[in-house]
Amino acid sequence: MNPVVVRSPLPLATLILFSCLAAGPAAAQTQQVTPVQQAPDRVAPPPVGPTPTDISAETRRAQEAASAGRSVEALDALDEAAIAVSEKMPLTIRRATFVAEEPQGYGVFNPRDSTSFEASQPLLVYAELAGQGWRRSGDIFRTDIVLDFELRRADGQSLVAQQAFNTIATASRRRNREFFLYVTYSFSGLEPGDYVVRTTVRDRVGAKQTAFDLAFAVRR
Repeated sequence: MNPVVVRSPLPLATLILFSCLAAGPAAAQTQQVTPVQQAPDRVAPPPVGPTPTDISAETRRAQEAASAGRSVEALDALDEAAIAVSEKMPLTIRRATFVAEEPQGYGVFNPRDSTSFEASQPLLVYAELAGQGWRRSGDIFRTDIVLDFELRRADGQSLVAQQAFNTIATASRRRNREFFLYVTYSFSGLEPGDYVVRTTVRDRVGAKQTAFDLAFAVRR
């Protein structure tokens, strides 16, 4: 994927971003890290007041099928219930963290033990997404996700931001719910200190959005 370069008049000279939505295994990239306790992830809460969803019919069908030993039918009914909840819920980040290497799949990642980075060292970010919408085209289900970012100092001063630095579209014959984002932020020109990078995720199919913050430090 080609990098996006953003030039800023601030002391932050150049920002290069690579981003991708991963849905399956990828080649591992090993990175040595120093074990340091990482602060808890900071994820922006979803909007208040999600739409109530009635899944009683699906769960009843699942129970009846499971009781009769029709396991596949039971699983299909539970899938329909989960999809109904997903389509009505706010767009939500279930987990977001720095990782030590490229994730191998949904939930298959190695958390980074430190949020301290050397100058110009890439920040590898893993985030699990829930509640995205699907647009149906024949027997294909499509998603349309847009990513924005903002880099701030720890005191809240904004350094640089860009909307739609990447657009992620997928096509599948299933309404896949195991979505994760893998984003690499590479900042150059940052002075030593504490920073926060905010990633905003916008779902253009479901007309929803959410955001998550990850704090990090540049070593002196």
